[in-house]
Amino acid sequence: MRPTHCTSKRAGIALILVLSAAILSFASDAPRVLVLPFEIQSGSDMSFLQKAASQMLTSRLASDGSVDVISRSAAAQAAAGLSKPVGDAAAIAAAVKLNAGYVSIGTITITDQSVQTSARLLRVSDGASPVMFSQTGKQQGDVLQQISAYAVSIQKALGVTSGTEETLPRAQQQAAQKSSVEDESRRDPNTLWTGPVTAGPEPIKTMASDGRTTATIWKSLRFDSEVKSLAIGDVLGDKKNELVIVNDNSVSLYRLQSGKLQLINEAEGGRDETPIRVDVADINHNGRAEIFVTSLYRNKTQLKSYVLEWDGAQLVRIAQNLPWYFRGVTFPKTGLVLLGQQRSYASLFGGNVYEMVWQNGAYQPGSPVSPPPGASLFGFTPGNTMNDGADTTVALTSALHLRLYASSGDVEWTSKEKFTGGGVYMPYPQDADEATGRNADTRIKRYYLPQRIFITDIDHDGKNEVLLVNDKDVLRNYLPSLRLFKSGHIECLQWDPVGGFALKWKTTEMSGQISDMAIGDLYNDGQQQIVFSVIEIPGTALSTARSHIISWETGK
Repeated sequence: MRPTHCTSKRAGIALILVLSAAILSFASDAPRVLVLPFEIQSGSDMSFLQKAASQMLTSRLASDGSVDVISRSAAAQAAAGLSKPVGDAAAIAAAVKLNAGYVSIGTITITDQSVQTSARLLRVSDGASPVMFSQTGKQQGDVLQQISAYAVSIQKALGVTSGTEETLPRAQQQAAQKSSVEDESRRDPNTLWTGPVTAGPEPIKTMASDGRTTATIWKSLRFDSEVKSLAIGDVLGDKKNELVIVNDNSVSLYRLQSGKLQLINEAEGGRDETPIRVDVADINHNGRAEIFVTSLYRNKTQLKSYVLEWDGAQLVRIAQNLPWYFRGVTFPKTGLVLLGQQRSYASLFGGNVYEMVWQNGAYQPGSPVSPPPGASLFGFTPGNTMNDGADTTVALTSALHLRLYASSGDVEWTSKEKFTGGGVYMPYPQDADEATGRNADTRIKRYYLPQRIFITDIDHDGKNEVLLVNDKDVLRNYLPSLRLFKSGHIECLQWDPVGGFALKWKTTEMSGQISDMAIGDLYNDGQQQIVFSVIEIPGTALSTARSHIISWETGK
């Protein structure tokens, strides 16, 4: 005999009363929440949407440390043992096992005409529902906004600050709140944040090294991974920019909203794939920028790149197993283009550099591009560096010196200083010793990817500058196959007709290594920012990696 509704309800209430006393011992400063995966009701397979919705809600609630959210892996394991649909009593029982004071359950219903998210937050101590949420939209992409709104409702109910309703302060507002810009300029930004709990959405005012150039800087919460590469572009196709970051084996899509990075979607790579560089550009001209991931496999010895694109609900691969290195480069006359280069049997960069085009449903090599002698597609940038209208190219030599080439190809200038890049490397071709019979020592040589070089008027003074990363190698570049980083900064160089490129200003010294840099409108306010990733602690067998993102905006 099936139990009646009243009997079932009384049993649930009894269980809640028994569990309420137990949960008191689990109380902590931050409310602890279990987010159970959403149930998906749809005529087609929407398992990807279930993962994305739960992932986004978890990320939003945990974004500033004011809510202690159970990890997604633990939540998935807890949900695996529950019958569907999940009832209140079963959800609360799962929360108690994980020491949670609240549990979220919900359903996403998808039809041809609409999508509806219905969810509620249950309080374990008494079984009450401080949040009852329901919202309907017209297309699948509306789920993201619905989950965001549900997260805000939960934050309000729990009495914690919701960054989603704040407006991002600009530099003028921030300056009024600070007692003295000069006082802030003397402080290391790392002393202004002490971790995820205190890292808020508001940028701070500081000074560049020249003591004249003001800057507004913002720092993200920490990532428990090494952020290897990043890029900025309109991936969703809504005329707003998103931030794409790459770690050891995944590509994540974020948008900066109210001073916080909000996770939109994440695409995991294959077991043996190692992404080393990411670029964003709309090459197939459909209004949504593709994500080009240069990726290695087989212990980083072979090239197997892929391309991701937003399909309205998630990132999907539209091309894979590509034997190309990819890089987005802005040319003075043609704008942003995608460059590609292949590798040969015995060399990392053995093929010509091409402008890649979308043709017959695939990415194909188009017109060839001539890099400076000895430079791969990663090591050079064209632009008007002398501010005289002439086409020039800057490149990093194999010895890490910055070099300026005229349009004729002649060398105009070479720096005395070395510019050390990041720690992303490729083992020197394993194929080489197979082809030549040399000693296996060739396999352990490392080719470190050159850091990006940008040519732009970043501080709005009417003159182009050259921007590049300079990390400090503890070994002072004495060992070409090993780098140990102490700190790093970004240098802004400007051409002096008498002495060549000279330091105009540089950013604050960052502890660790700057792994990658992008320039773009991260705030979606019409201004360009320098956005870079900092690996504070590299991941090892004995330590968990730790990274964060910095935005640096000058002249504000």
